[in-house]
Amino acid sequence: MMRKLLIVFCAMMMMAACSREHPEEKAAQAAKECYELLLQGKYDDFIAHKANTDSLPASFREELVANIKMFAHQMQQEHQGMKEVRIVNCTADTARHSANAFLMICFGDSTIEETVVQMVEYQGRWLMK
Repeated sequence: MMRKLLIVFCAMMMMAACSREHPEEKAAQAAKECYELLLQGKYDDFIAHKANTDSLPASFREELVANIKMFAHQMQQEHQGMKEVRIVNCTADTARHSANAFLMICFGDSTIEETVVQMVEYQGRWLMK
């Protein structure tokens, strides 16, 4: 009886360990979600997902949003806009609470660009650096 309980307990512990997301997965998913905000034209939300932007003066924050809008407009002109964001890979440094998320940006004109998004974990959330 004790052996069966031990086997069941070990199986439950293994399932729990496998079901937890790794830091790399969380950081990569957060980076993808940030770029999907950009893709959807939610520029204020995109800026809100950057580290240390919550305490910026309103005028500087507005400049950041304007720059992101210009970037999106430029991508629309040059590549028919961003159409899809895919996760390629992610590496995390858990001691420093940082990660590099490698994303593939697919554009309307069939060009593809790979970009590295530096991420930082702050208060349990992954934000762009």
